[in-house]
Amino acid sequence: MTTAPETGAPAIAGLLATAEALLSEGLGGPLTQAGRARGAAYALRIALEAAVDATLLSKEAGFCGVRSMRAKLLCLRHYVGLDLAHRVTAFWSRLSAGCKYQHDEIGPSHSQVRVWQAAVAALVTELAAPGVTLTLPQQKGVRRAPLAETPAKAVVTLHAVTTRTETVPPATDKT
Repeated sequence: MTTAPETGAPAIAGLLATAEALLSEGLGGPLTQAGRARGAAYALRIALEAAVDATLLSKEAGFCGVRSMRAKLLCLRHYVGLDLAHRVTAFWSRLSAGCKYQHDEIGPSHSQVRVWQAAVAALVTELAAPGVTLTLPQQKGVRRAPLAETPAKAVVTLHAVTTRTETVPPATDKT
């Protein structure tokens, strides 16, 4: 049985601190510079995911059972606005690509992950801000009757279509 990751502020702060520790020089140990950068990118991605989870769960939008981060990112725009949701999605996509090892690609550089670290810290702060909630958009100008109010005669009927066929005489060959 797996448990959901913690999404509170202490967990997010711990993940950001882990990324900072991985990017700091002089850690020693078996990690290479590229390994530390990739590990920091992974910690930053998890921190961003935890911040999105905390935002959606705090809005009581029924996202407790949703596991797909892509689905959460699609819904995020209705709760925090299009601009912030777009930036979160863009950084999550970039971090996801940076976390994966590809034998034919160079991993993220130390300076690149430092820029991502500052951006994720800013996004986490924006997501935690109390005033980012928007209401769901409502369709304007169209009012549809509920199903119970729909008259029974509103059933679509099909009309028989008659087709006319013509016979074409075969072409005669006069050679």
